[in-house]
Amino acid sequence: MRIDDLDTPCLLLDLDRVNKNIATMMGILEGTGVSLRPHFKTPKCPAVAELQLNAGAIGITVAKLGEAEVLADAGLGPILMANQVVGTTKIDRLMALLARGVDITTAVESDFNIDELVAGAKRSGQRPAAVIEVDAGLRRCGSPTPAESVRLARRLVDEGIDYRGIMGYEGHMYGQPEDAARAELIHTALATVNDHVEALAEAGLAPKIVSTSGTASVLIASKTAGVTELQAGTYVFNDSHNEEFIPGVFENALTLLMTVISVKDRYAVGDAGAKSLTNEFGPPMSVDGTVKVARLSEEHCTLTGEGIAKLKPGQRIEVVPSHGDTTLNQHDVYYVRRGEEVIDTWPILAARKFR
Repeated sequence: MRIDDLDTPCLLLDLDRVNKNIATMMGILEGTGVSLRPHFKTPKCPAVAELQLNAGAIGITVAKLGEAEVLADAGLGPILMANQVVGTTKIDRLMALLARGVDITTAVESDFNIDELVAGAKRSGQRPAAVIEVDAGLRRCGSPTPAESVRLARRLVDEGIDYRGIMGYEGHMYGQPEDAARAELIHTALATVNDHVEALAEAGLAPKIVSTSGTASVLIASKTAGVTELQAGTYVFNDSHNEEFIPGVFENALTLLMTVISVKDRYAVGDAGAKSLTNEFGPPMSVDGTVKVARLSEEHCTLTGEGIAKLKPGQRIEVVPSHGDTTLNQHDVYYVRRGEEVIDTWPILAARKFR
């Protein structure tokens, strides 16, 4: 099958670029002593996770139990759930994964989380594993001080939970557009994580896992003493937002194919709307950069830019999502390409697994 045979809108995944991005990331980490546990929220597809593991990743990171269950069904792991599991329903799903023999570690930030894990362990007879999430400056979840992290680690050990280490995420770096200021912010965030590491070590609770960082901070985090692993996910597909922060390192492997359905004097209309494409971090752009997705309605998009003059109704164009994660989450399959040939289809089994 050729790309021209596909109905639109649909997602195209360039397999050669995916493999190149994976190799580039592993090359960045080679010799640093820092491992990769890539985040599954980007591909949401076991076939991609398997490529990452085969290339040397030590496991997979997830945000939701639904993603962990998809990986477990595919026999992939070990899994780090970089989020708190809250509520009896979810705690029991976590315990069910452990009962299946899945190696899964979850994050805790408070006594509440530990209480729920202890109660779930008693109900199920399973022994959960945990890392302590620390607030590295994002002001979301996380232990606020090194002393609190020490207290939580001691309680994990006392309660018989498998204490494995800590994690912190410097996601607030994306709010800093200036390169030098952003680098300083990343260094400060990682130094905060290491303050917790040092306090835990002094208390006899040295963490085996010190997990941090998204794609845009890997060049710094991979050279930061104390960090043992990175959770970078976006690198595997890249997108236009990530390219702003770490330009020229990874290639755009994910595009959305749409059909032009109308051409006017100053704009055109495509058949991809907010139900198949997102503009979370700005307008998606055509691969050649001449056409901008200026506005999304439910099933249509308004296209502008110098490339409009060359468009005709029925023509196909590919656009690079500004944020691949939220775009791919609306689809069920990747059409895997080499050039203009479609060589496979990969189901996006964790799409919309937001529970």
